[in-house]
Amino acid sequence: MGNVEFPSKEWSEIFCKKINENNNYKNAAKGWKWPLMFKVIKLPEDLQKKYPSGTIGIKADLFEGQCRGIEFYDDASKGNADFVLTAEYNDWMKILTGELNPVTAILQGKLKLEKGSMATVMRFPSAAVELVKSAQEASK
Repeated sequence: MGNVEFPSKEWSEIFCKKINENNNYKNAAKGWKWPLMFKVIKLPEDLQKKYPSGTIGIKADLFEGQCRGIEFYDDASKGNADFVLTAEYNDWMKILTGELNPVTAILQGKLKLEKGSMATVMRFPSAAVELVKSAQEASK
């Protein structure tokens, strides 16, 4: 990973910018109109010290292929969104490094839809893949 640590406020802001630069995401996410929160649980020890709550939330205001803003929560319970995707830190890292496909992660139960409609999420598999590409760009 690059200079900016995942998860962090700085990483989140770069992620939003990378989403807006991703034309494939713009096309794949047409019809998506809901904020989405990515929840990171089971942090490694060093991040646990930095974020004592043990859960981090990154809420992206996603609308029709755009990121209209991003919020970072050092305690995920302080944030809320129409859709909440939760995974352990190690599984998020596997998704970010390309070891784990986000759709596969959902099907394997490693990435859990804590809130929102699974039927809606499953209508946007290519948007999910493009979000991961934007996240990978943010991590460079």
